[in-house]
Amino acid sequence: MRSIPTDLLRAFVTIVDLRSYTRAGEQLGRTQPAISLQMKKLQELLGVSLFTKEGGVQITERGELVAGYARQILALNDEMMLKLSSRDSKGKLRLGIPNDYADHFLPKLMSTLARDGVEMTFDVVCDISHNLLDGLRRGLFDIVVAMTPDGPSEGAFMTWKEPLTWVGAKDFPFETIPRNPLRIVCYPEGCLYRRNMLTALQRDGRNFEIVYTSPSLSGLEAAVGAGFGVTVLARRIIPSALRTIESARDLPRLADVVVGIYVAPDRKRSAVAQSFAARFADMFVAGHVDPMAE
Repeated sequence: MRSIPTDLLRAFVTIVDLRSYTRAGEQLGRTQPAISLQMKKLQELLGVSLFTKEGGVQITERGELVAGYARQILALNDEMMLKLSSRDSKGKLRLGIPNDYADHFLPKLMSTLARDGVEMTFDVVCDISHNLLDGLRRGLFDIVVAMTPDGPSEGAFMTWKEPLTWVGAKDFPFETIPRNPLRIVCYPEGCLYRRNMLTALQRDGRNFEIVYTSPSLSGLEAAVGAGFGVTVLARRIIPSALRTIESARDLPRLADVVVGIYVAPDRKRSAVAQSFAARFADMFVAGHVDPMAE
């Protein structure tokens, strides 16, 4: 009986979720040709066509069946590795993650782990991405979620592009935003949101004044929500009390950032860390389906 490697199943499910070979490659840290070769190998092993003859990423009826089983297999694989990790002598995963991602994603992840009976312990540190990646290199973390400006750092387990957007209070009269100076609320120096925001303003010759800095998302939310100023955040982690300021409001265009999940190379812990990273990655993918993806 044939055995199907889980990396092929994970690549297939990611293509289905993102509806794009290219986007799936970006998410999984692989090139588009490498993803195509994985799908060719998977179809050969299964002996069925997973995608329709019209091309693109429209899956067949048998592809739907495979996708359903693939999700179950991956969930069981990840759950098994996480439960086995509780037997590890250290019994703990050290996770580094930016503050806003921790606030947005960790409650969902922890509730899923609790529901599945995972008995791991976690040591979570929130910091700016540069410090987290440095800590990973120095062996301080098992897994790091970090942003980089121009492409993934070395050794990424999975990467994706994250659009940034201007953000203000829900009831703030955006039509009265003063052109000079623009009042800015932001994270401390070293934050890529801050760097991208200030670079865009300087590029467009906009005068601005930093009126509030805070290392926490809740601090930024309080200041922006009170109408004290505007800020920049990743589009999909905007707190419910705030809203996007549309581009028509005469604010400069922002560059995307690259977000990656990184796993330490420690062989003793890598299997457990990679299994947890895969579960984390699945959650990011599930919340990042772009209907405009090719």
